[in-house]
Amino acid sequence: MEISTTAPARTVAAVLAETWLAATHLAEVGVRLPAERPEQVLAGSELPVRIGPFGVRGVLRCERADERGIVLRVSGFGWRATVSVSVGEGVVRAVGWRAERFGAAWLRAVVARAERLGDAPTVVGAAIIADGAVLAAQRSYPPALAGRWEFPGGRVEPGETEEQAIVRECQEELGATVRATGRVGPDLILPSGWVLRIHAALLVDGQRPDALEHHALRWVRQSELDELDWLDADRAVLPALRALL
Repeated sequence: MEISTTAPARTVAAVLAETWLAATHLAEVGVRLPAERPEQVLAGSELPVRIGPFGVRGVLRCERADERGIVLRVSGFGWRATVSVSVGEGVVRAVGWRAERFGAAWLRAVVARAERLGDAPTVVGAAIIADGAVLAAQRSYPPALAGRWEFPGGRVEPGETEEQAIVRECQEELGATVRATGRVGPDLILPSGWVLRIHAALLVDGQRPDALEHHALRWVRQSELDELDWLDADRAVLPALRALL
């Protein structure tokens, strides 16, 4: 199963990881996810499912979810099924379990949403790396998000490039000058419908960041990444970030 698209590959990959969209089309082929579920499917994550007309218990496991695509495995009651979706520039392909039915409907919905998101406002985050660790910032507001961790950043203003927005936001939030060095991970879709893009960055001239707008800052090594209560969107970039650390 193959569909052409004008949407950027990273945006398509981000939509593939949206749990609600996958759940909608899985339900059409008899696999139902729980109502309470994460916003995004992460590599290595597992979700309970009910399979078939009698609601047999099973598990949906995400074998891979990154800018190259996604691999989902459904297992339960003595059987296994896998669907793999690969993303390239201008094309999306699905192979495996019910690719001609589940895959076709899902991919059409994914491509349509990814193309609509082409005009969505963009938010950038800075994964600032130094001495084998990445800087995490603890939210102080709003109350619903206070205490959780994120990468510093903010909205790209009209006329700015993403790299310029990274520099400006880090100066405003951290009082430090950084240099963006490249994208990390796929596009990430926020509940607001905005698109979040994470860039790796380096501090310039040995500057030290301060928590001007956050409750706290923390340098986090690879082995400590899972210790923090990350915002859902920021957590989705951790597999790609591990490779940089």
